[in-house]
Amino acid sequence: MFRKDFHVKSNIAIRGSDRRKLRSNLAEQLPSLSADEVIPNKDAMTVKKVFTHADYTVMVYCLNGDPVFFEWEKQLYPTVYLLWKYPGILPCLITWPPVLDKMVGGADLMLPGVVVPSFGLPEIAKRQLCAICLPDSGAPVAIGIATMSSADMIASGMKGKGVQTLHCYKDFLWKQGSKSNPPTIPFPNVQSTLSEEDSGANPQTNELSEVKPPTEDIQQLTLNSTSVHTTDSAVEPNSTSINEQQLVAATLAEGDTAELPAASDESALEGDGVTETGGAAGGTEDVLEDEEVEDDIPPAVKMDRLLYQCLLHSLKCKVKKSDLPLLTSTFYKNHILPCCPRNQTLDVKKSSYKKFSKFLQAMQQEHLLTVKTEKKGVDNVVDIDRSHPDVRAFEIPEGDTNDEDEVQGGKPTNSEAVWSSPEIKEFFQVTTKMLPVLKCAGYRQGAWMTAEEVRKAVTDYVKQEELADRTDRRLVVLDPVLHDAVMKKTEPSTTHLAWDKLFTRSYRELTRGHQLVLGNPGIATENQRMKKGNIEPIELKIQRKAGNKLVTLITRLETFGIDPKDFSHRIQKGVSASSSVSALPGQGQGQQVLVQGNQVNYVDKLLTEHYKLPRKYIRGLELAPKSGKRR
Repeated sequence: MFRKDFHVKSNIAIRGSDRRKLRSNLAEQLPSLSADEVIPNKDAMTVKKVFTHADYTVMVYCLNGDPVFFEWEKQLYPTVYLLWKYPGILPCLITWPPVLDKMVGGADLMLPGVVVPSFGLPEIAKRQLCAICLPDSGAPVAIGIATMSSADMIASGMKGKGVQTLHCYKDFLWKQGSKSNPPTIPFPNVQSTLSEEDSGANPQTNELSEVKPPTEDIQQLTLNSTSVHTTDSAVEPNSTSINEQQLVAATLAEGDTAELPAASDESALEGDGVTETGGAAGGTEDVLEDEEVEDDIPPAVKMDRLLYQCLLHSLKCKVKKSDLPLLTSTFYKNHILPCCPRNQTLDVKKSSYKKFSKFLQAMQQEHLLTVKTEKKGVDNVVDIDRSHPDVRAFEIPEGDTNDEDEVQGGKPTNSEAVWSSPEIKEFFQVTTKMLPVLKCAGYRQGAWMTAEEVRKAVTDYVKQEELADRTDRRLVVLDPVLHDAVMKKTEPSTTHLAWDKLFTRSYRELTRGHQLVLGNPGIATENQRMKKGNIEPIELKIQRKAGNKLVTLITRLETFGIDPKDFSHRIQKGVSASSSVSALPGQGQGQQVLVQGNQVNYVDKLLTEHYKLPRKYIRGLELAPKSGKRR
């Protein structure tokens, strides 16, 4: 939560009433603490209102300059400064220093990185607040919320996410205080489990005997001992071995292992005295065999991978030497975005690079391409390296190529089915009121009829009962049955109706329905079922967000068999703007596509030209930006 610097909105001295309220909340939420002792009356205490990088609003309570509590969503959490004074108030898990370095960067604690001492794990309930410490001291270095109970941790084989990290030593909340280091505190749980015959021994000696040295546990966490061999018989405690790197890879989400040497980097492995037979990357995958770890990858890491995949795809298939030099903006719009898979959305702002220029600088350092600045704000891609190992090894994911992609054979692929225009048929359902007229044509109550069938059935009834006016063929004489069917009780009685008014009133007294027929492969047959009511058109809306920015919202795409994710991908490529898909409020309300800016004109073009949808089924086209110069 505090891995990045935060904005301090206010910093004021706490009032007496607020101090008493804080004591009351502390006694309720952390009863193991003495509220009067932790929050004395005479010591200087301030409260800060801060906004974190993730837009969380947090209240930080500082005592004598050190933050001791922070309040988030009406829940109080102690800081490491307070836990160093009262270390026994929270159950504590043990991890290694390499793991702590990753937690400072915002990673959660994964169970493979938790040390299980001989006395076992402390009793922890799911969603309970707990502390994290290192093997050499019982001083907590981080706090978080347990994602499962200690019993479930053991039952899962110590795999998956164990603790959601909230605050840790050396983060920006810790930097708000005196920046002191953790003290050396013995483990209270170890002391309580010592047997009586050991009670006379040195507590520090007993503590160290219960917790194994880091290098021993790290070696035990290596799952495939045959895949990695060290050249030395022993591992130096102060050196970073490949086993320690595998521990960090097992402890953190897969996205956090990017800083470790890759298996293909032979020079990195040889530099540490390691020979690789089975592949270090393969060993990491074995450690991360639990599928739940994949869900814990940070979104920024996923976006980085997608951006890198699109770059390799474009360098291998789309960019030609004759295209160079190429503006970076054109490179992104015409070459990177079209390589994004259809079921995903590419957004550089959601990556760790934040800007496409920074991403290109990183790729230039990897010697994938060369970027030259022509003048301030104008960058060109002047060279690409197709002989790069990553480009040569890249394989285009099956089903992710676009129509314009060029494959090695030089022929374009065409993985898209031709979209045909949807056919919308209007139907009418027989009601009780119209049944006496329509049953002569063989229709039962609840049967569906087309408009032509209704006209024919009404005409047959008029001919059968000889109700056509002999003096004026444009009129129909209403008998009691026909009068009750088409006339309302509140209307004045009449004896004649024109043919067109008779048909109009007949349609009015029937229940309207529609059937959407989509002749495209892969469309579910349930879209072709009869549905009551008129079909709801696709609706376009323009909303103004914070910063006076406009966004376009598109809803009801599923009604016409249009996949919102595919539509979002196409509009993102077409206008080179960020787009996303989200669920509408309420159960079963479908999804909406949000795209930056007023894109009504392009949405109109996409729906009418590609999806071949008539404009009468699109609502909101009048919201398009007005063309013309401003005077």
